[in-house]
Amino acid sequence: MSQRSVEELRRELDALIREQVESLKKQTFGGLQQAEMREQEDRLKRIRELSANYLAALKRELERPRIKETRMGNKSDVTDKPNVTLPGKVEKIIETPDSHEPEQAQISVEGAETLYKELRIENTLTDENGNEVRLKEGADVDVKVEADKDATEPKNENERKLRPA
Repeated sequence: MSQRSVEELRRELDALIREQVESLKKQTFGGLQQAEMREQEDRLKRIRELSANYLAALKRELERPRIKETRMGNKSDVTDKPNVTLPGKVEKIIETPDSHEPEQAQISVEGAETLYKELRIENTLTDENGNEVRLKEGADVDVKVEADKDATEPKNENERKLRPA
């Protein structure tokens, strides 16, 4: 079974909870039929399962950077540069008609604005052994944005005044 993203799990859990609230309103003000009671019990069971999956996915998200550093065993992933890592998903692989042009991977970045959330990159990566590999459609990825310290400034005006020039 492929692991679903935190956002997918959150959306499904939200929808189920909204359905449950509507069912509870109906139960309170008009009563429920036997079949509706069974639906409600099944929905509660699904909410419990989905909540557990959601919490596990959140935990994976929080542990992901630590796992990488431990597995890689080197300091090249550790950086003093300001950075942010956003979760993404490979939406599709784009083959090119010209054999001299590399295939592209289209990545949807979670947390980015709707019109700007898709990136297209050459679908060539290097694994820990130096071998070339490619992304699969549907793969979960991390998109890291990193900048030199002199290319950034504090967001807070008070911090800006305290920062040495």
